[in-house]
Amino acid sequence: MRWIENVERFVFGAECLGCGKPSGKLDPWLCPECAKELERESTVHVMPGLDAYSLYPMRPLTRRLVHALKYKGISGMATYLVRHCSAVRCGAVGEDLSMLPKPLYFVPVPLHKARYRERGYNQAEKIAAALSLVFGGKVCRWLRRRTFVVSQTKLSREDRERNVAYAFECTLKRAPSTGTVVIVDDVFTTGATTSACLAALGRDFPLPVKVCTLLYDEPASAAADFAADNQMEWDVK
Repeated sequence: MRWIENVERFVFGAECLGCGKPSGKLDPWLCPECAKELERESTVHVMPGLDAYSLYPMRPLTRRLVHALKYKGISGMATYLVRHCSAVRCGAVGEDLSMLPKPLYFVPVPLHKARYRERGYNQAEKIAAALSLVFGGKVCRWLRRRTFVVSQTKLSREDRERNVAYAFECTLKRAPSTGTVVIVDDVFTTGATTSACLAALGRDFPLPVKVCTLLYDEPASAAADFAADNQMEWDVK
């Protein structure tokens, strides 16, 4: 009954973003049980490709947290997820990024101006800023979105690639002589978006380029994930 839920919120505090239950022990967004689950998920080795890293697999909990980052205005969730990731603190992601040639240039996938006005911030920039605090380096807005593409959620791999083809352009006048570029985004599914970003940098770009995202959603399960969670409006890249 709703009146019982209201009493629980009054007694126990706000709702956990993971399980939705009221709790007085949030950290500030997850209850102790969901925080432990997030810790377990962050120990899963996730590497979409040789030059791509993801901090977490796509799971119901991680999906809800990135949904909060993108659609509920909780921009601090980016820092929360980066700092609570075991793969960053003491795992493969942290080790690999720490060994890359310095400095690190974290380049967020840009939003179209219309989407930025709607959201108020670019979630990829928030993730890039959180990564730069952990690993050093700087956030560099070297890419600009030229077109407003439709949501990638229900598109096939081929349609995703066509949807974002030539969507980005590089605004960098002269590339640095040393360091590593890390393209940053929220979700990696087929790699269509980040591949379009790499294409915008050009084949002759002089620095090594890596990709880092919060989540990896296996392409074969992306449609099933959406169907099982159809109350959420996803904009998976």
